[in-house]
Parts: sequence; structure tokens; C-alpha cells
Amino acid sequence: MDQYAWPVPVEEQPGSGTARPPGVDSLPVKKNPYTRLDVLVMLLLAALAFGAGVWIALNVTQRLPHLEDEMAYIFQARVFARGSLSAPPPPDTRAFFMPFVLVVNGNWVGKYPVGWPLVLGIGEALGAGWLVNPILAGLTAAAVYALGRDVFDRQVGVLAGVLAAASPFFLILAGTYMSHTAGGLWAALLLWAWRRVEMAREHGESSRGWAALGGAAFGMLALTRPLTAVAIGTPFAVVLAVRLARRPTAWRDLLRTYWLLAAVALALVLLQPLWLWLTTGSPTTNLYTMVWAYDRIGFGPDIGRFGHTPAEGFSTAWRDLKLWSSDLFGWHELSWIPVTLGLGLGLLGHPPGRRGWVLLLAGVFVSLVLFHVAYWIGASLYGPRYYYEAHAAVAVLAGAGVRETVRLVSNGRSWLAYPLLAGLLGITLGLYLPARLPDWRDVYGITPEPLEALREAAGEENVLIIVEGGRWIQYAPFFAQNSPWLDGDIVAAHAVGPTVNRTIVEMYPDRSVWYYSDGQLNPVLLPRRSGD
Repeated sequence: MDQYAWPVPVEEQPGSGTARPPGVDSLPVKKNPYTRLDVLVMLLLAALAFGAGVWIALNVTQRLPHLEDEMAYIFQARVFARGSLSAPPPPDTRAFFMPFVLVVNGNWVGKYPVGWPLVLGIGEALGAGWLVNPILAGLTAAAVYALGRDVFDRQVGVLAGVLAAASPFFLILAGTYMSHTAGGLWAALLLWAWRRVEMAREHGESSRGWAALGGAAFGMLALTRPLTAVAIGTPFAVVLAVRLARRPTAWRDLLRTYWLLAAVALALVLLQPLWLWLTTGSPTTNLYTMVWAYDRIGFGPDIGRFGHTPAEGFSTAWRDLKLWSSDLFGWHELSWIPVTLGLGLGLLGHPPGRRGWVLLLAGVFVSLVLFHVAYWIGASLYGPRYYYEAHAAVAVLAGAGVRETVRLVSNGRSWLAYPLLAGLLGITLGLYLPARLPDWRDVYGITPEPLEALREAAGEENVLIIVEGGRWIQYAPFFAQNSPWLDGDIVAAHAVGPTVNRTIVEMYPDRSVWYYSDGQLNPVLLPRRSGD
């Protein structure tokens, strides 16, 4: 078995008489084709990641949304699945209140950008929205392998793909309705497409298809998580700026190479202001501040609930990074080690072309962390998810770190990386993940039990359920069953007061009516609070 433990082409070291596996930066795209082995590995990684995501969705998140974000995503996805841009306003906004779903200009919409709801809407149209993220997780695992293969080689691709797919951070998000799994896929495809464009450009081959893919990936990332797109796009902009600084006359060549990427990305990005214009009356409407006026990026006394400062931003980043150092690969506060080794050994042991890519991969993660310092709140539920979109870049660095460390200490026997990886995964899947899963089950106390009780009590009837409690948490599992047009098998409303309750009931004369309070279902009108 050769030093890379995979059958790859070789080239002669000038003057040495020895053969070495070439870096992909020395191979044109057409001379570095994907073989059946590559396809098999990608399919296997995709299947494993998809299966793991399905298991998480069934057994941990239980196919239910648990965060307000997820409620808004599902709502807007169902609007798109019905072929509309928005839903008509509900008869009483108090009765159908959900924090991040609002009525603007006579239209009922979710506050988030349209990228993820458009993708999730495909699954909702097929009655299987919960499967969308597991599918995207599978595609991400395959893309991580491809990125590792093209930046380094097949062995790093395998190590990176396995590390990415076994990550507790990756797995929990794959079982949710959150947008990060989609964002992570778009970021991985952007990196991979950029690498393939570079390979084609270096050898004078056409890169239009790869440029279009990169543009679509960046455009979808911007439509899904705009701040994340700016953060991830910044290292790429720096790469182009450095090239222009070194060779100012190269601007025509760069324009020919990247114009299609930019054009496709821009065409997709423009969908967001177009949607805002059609639904709210203005392409610049900020739906975030319509929910919370302080929900903005930056620093100052009017940003965040109690103001936001750089010191607070870095403090939040440090807390999130500590969590990331555990959740990333399931090695308690040690997951950063192979990433750092990949960065250090990658810079020391590879030619300049490869070193540039090592810096780009690291830059994506660093930029993501730094940009989110300017956001007033961190993210710890479902892991430090604001950093997730760098998962592919981080996994490739970690895969390279594992392989290069093994080669360094074993006199080049890189095949030993596989048993080492198996042992590390034993810690992840055998110790860390089982201890972490209870933290992600029944988040906010949202469980499927109320829905199961309703289905058992109401049978096949169409029902209207009035939910006591006054908080979105009690209402959440029922709201998740609503059609945005309030015409599905289940229609759920808050208990607002006698008059509003009666009005809602009278709107649905052909439905059985149930009331839910303190975990109990009752078909008989419960005592109401006085007043509406």
C-alpha cells in the first residue's frame, strides 16, 4: 500500500528517480477524473449521513420543530409549497401568534430570508419536510469528500468525510428544521466548485459549469443566511484581491474566469429583495427589526436587548468556541486539535499552491467567527450553530491533520490513520454522543405527546384545537400542524378570550372542537379568562 493508501496516479520527482502522488494542483481537471471508487465512496458517505440524520429526526427531535426559527421556516415553506409568496392574514393575529411569523402589508410571512424555505418547501409539498435536512446532510458528506480529495487526495477526502458525518454538531442539525444544514451544503459546494474552477483555469480548460455551480452555491447561501454568506465570501474576496495586487494586469483573466459565478450568485441574491417588494411593498424591508427593533448587526446601546459591545461579542464567541471544541467531533474541548494540526502541518509540508488552500479553509472558519462577534447573541441550542457553515472546511483541515500527524510519527505509514480514526470515532459515538443526545431531546419541553393524544381522541375528524397557556411553547406542536391558510386537517389557535374564541369556533362549524390546557385535552369549553 502506498503512502496515501489509495491507488492514485503518480508523477516523477524531477531528478529523484522516485514517484510521488501528485497534488491536485498539479493535475488538470480532465486528468483527475472521478472514478468509480470516488463515486462509491461518495455514495457510501451520503448514505451513512442520510441514515444518521433520519435516526436523529425520528428518535431525538421526533420530526417536530422546537425553536421559533423552525416554526417560521416551516410556515414559509408551506406557503411556497402552495405556489404562493405569502398567506392571507389570519382572522385574529393574537389567536394565531408565533414569534417570528408576522403580518406585513396585508401578507402573513415568516421573517427569515427565502432560501431555506424554498428548499424546505419541496419536502413540504411532498409531505416529507422532515426528510429534507437528512438528504442535504448526505449531500454535504459527499461534498466534503470531494473537497478533501481535490485539495489534498483521496485519503484526506475519506478522513474528512467520515469526521464530518460522525460529528455530533453535524448530526443534530441534520435532524432539525433549521437552515444551517442547507447553509453548510452551499458553503461546501462553493469551496469545491472554486477548487475545480482553479484547476481548470490553471490548465486552460473550460470552467463554466463549475463557475455556475459556485455561483449557485454562493447565491443560495446568501438567500439562506446573509451574514454567513458575507463572512464566508470575505476570504475568497481576499484571495482575488491578493492576486490583483501581485499582478494588476490579470484582471481580464480573473473576470473571464469568475464573471459567470458572480452573475449566477447575483441573480439568486436578487430574489430576496424581489420577494420583499412583492410581499411588504419595499425591497429593503427589515423583517427582523419588525419583530425586535434591536435585532441588528453591530455595536451600540440600541443593539441587542441590553446593548452590544465588542467585549461582549468576543465573550460570546469564546463561550461558543468552547462548546464547538466539544461538539465538533465529540472530544471534550479537544476537537480543535486535528484542525490546528491540519493548518500547521499543511502550511509547513506542502507547496505554495496547496498552502494557499490551507489558509483559505482556515480563513472561512475564522471569518465566520469574527463576523458573528458583531451579532448581539450567540447560539448554543443544537450546538454553536452560527459556525456550522464552516463545517466542510474544518473537516478537511481535520482530515489532513490526522493523516499528516500519522505520517509524521509513523515514518510515512499513512494507512495507520484509519485505525486511529476508528478509535476516535469510538469516543465520539460510544461516549460523547449518547451523553449529549438528551440535551437535544424535547427542547423547551416540546414533545409529540399532545398531538398523539389529539389524534387518539379525535380519530379521523378534522379538528379545531384551542390552546390555553398564552405562550408559544404550549402552542408550538399544534401550530406546526397548521396550514398557512388554516384549512388543514388540524387548525390550532391560542385561547385569547371568550369573544375571540367563539368567533374562531364559529368559523369552523363542521369541525370537532377541542381545548388543550395543562397537558389535558377536553371537548367541553373550559373556563376562560375574563376579557379578550
